Amino acid sequence: MRIDRLAARELGEFWSLREDVMVLFGQNTVLRTPWGELRLERPGPLLREALHRMQLGPVSLGNVVPGFPGYDVPEGEWNGASRQLLRALSPLQHVIVRHLAIGASPLLSVVPISPRARFRPPSVAPGGELRVPKEAVLRGPGRDPVIAYEGGDHRVELHGPDAPRLLVHLQGGKGDFQSPLDVPLPQAVVRAARAYAVAAGVLSAVDLNGAARL
Repeated sequence: MRIDRLAARELGEFWSLREDVMVLFGQNTVLRTPWGELRLERPGPLLREALHRMQLGPVSLGNVVPGFPGYDVPEGEWNGASRQLLRALSPLQHVIVRHLAIGASPLLSVVPISPRARFRPPSVAPGGELRVPKEAVLRGPGRDPVIAYEGGDHRVELHGPDAPRLLVHLQGGKGDFQSPLDVPLPQAVVRAARAYAVAAGVLSAVDLNGAARL
């Protein structure tokens, strides 16, 4: 299922390959990446299908494996096929982009920018107060917020009309923020976005004076 085919304002999680990654399918599948070639010897059918879909853009892996878990599903509750696919995708984390959407609207993308990049959102929100420091917020070509640190392994891109509201949440603001349609930003989306930001390494602890510590 593609992001643009969703309708309800519900949380969606999607996976894609970096736009500059090319997949060459054969008996041994080869991924051409900014950091060289990755050769996958005799990849299984689930991995091949996932890569085929992910090279076309953000997709739900629930269409490859029924019951594919969201970020907040404990590993003990994964089904066998999901476990198999996630294990196969694990060595490719540095070329996989993870996305959140609200219904038909893309909201957040975590883009790996280093061959060291690893991404595993916590299923339970971490303790303590965390926020994105103002100095880490940049502006993308379309003026949407981009969160990044020099030397970091990921950048976080926010998209669309809900991006300013989400950014306020990530920067530590509180309140019931509204979308342009006067629909509250779903709490499940805020929780997922914070979990993704933690995994991307862009949230920092806050000291007693309210300043973020990098």
